[in-house]
Amino acid sequence: MRDSSRSILLALAFLPVLLSGCAPALSPVPLATETPMPPPTPWSLVAVGDSIAVNSSMVCPGCIGFVDRYADAIVEATGHPVEVSNRSQPMLRVDALLDELKTDASRRDALANADIIIVSIAFNDTPWLRSDDPCDGPNGNQPDWSKYNSTCAAAAAESFRPKFESVFAQIVALREGKPTMLRTINRYNDWIGWTSAAGETNPPEATDATRVILDAWSAMVCEAAHANGFACADIYHAFNGPAGITPSGDLLGKDYTHPSDKGNEAIARVLADLGYAPLVP
Repeated sequence: MRDSSRSILLALAFLPVLLSGCAPALSPVPLATETPMPPPTPWSLVAVGDSIAVNSSMVCPGCIGFVDRYADAIVEATGHPVEVSNRSQPMLRVDALLDELKTDASRRDALANADIIIVSIAFNDTPWLRSDDPCDGPNGNQPDWSKYNSTCAAAAAESFRPKFESVFAQIVALREGKPTMLRTINRYNDWIGWTSAAGETNPPEATDATRVILDAWSAMVCEAAHANGFACADIYHAFNGPAGITPSGDLLGKDYTHPSDKGNEAIARVLADLGYAPLVP
């Protein structure tokens, strides 16, 4: 009787082991995984203005323009992708840009949908490039530097202030209060240090005459910008020093008018130094 009981007990003891060997294996419970975040929508950078921002291969072959360099700086600093639409045009003047802001629907739409806007329109309306200026009038490409002084410099700058303010104000209005990086640049001096292929140089009196003009002109551009919510990159003093009389030198290309690759890098750096508000506090 004791042996039979012992056999029954041993059989019961081994029963769970036998059953476990026959049970199907349980599949592992998969771990929860996070859904990957979609990449951020790129910021749209739109540039409007004159040939200084165009970076034509005809005047600066192989160069990377400051608009693209600035976009790269934004990406590097913020990690946010940027798409560039450079709508700058050779020889554009303030009046022509004002007309386009009223009549060019494509340009208006691009600006209205831009997160970052660069305006480069300070170059082609300075007195020596116009025939209706208050300094030497219709003197073409041969300025009479003896007629350039602080009085006509102030008059020229003030006559254009409303036009610059209108450019900036209209662009701000197109954005309808949406957070936007609004940036502009003033004008550097491309007369001081110029030498022609034949070795000709500008007369010494051009140095002070152009300085007087650009002191007033570049200050006006930045003041008009600030009054309308734009930050202004002071490339005048970046290119020509604190006194405004240092030659631009190798910051300009072979035509000694448009920025060289080094000059484009310098402009982009001055823009980047303004920070990235309001898109990045």
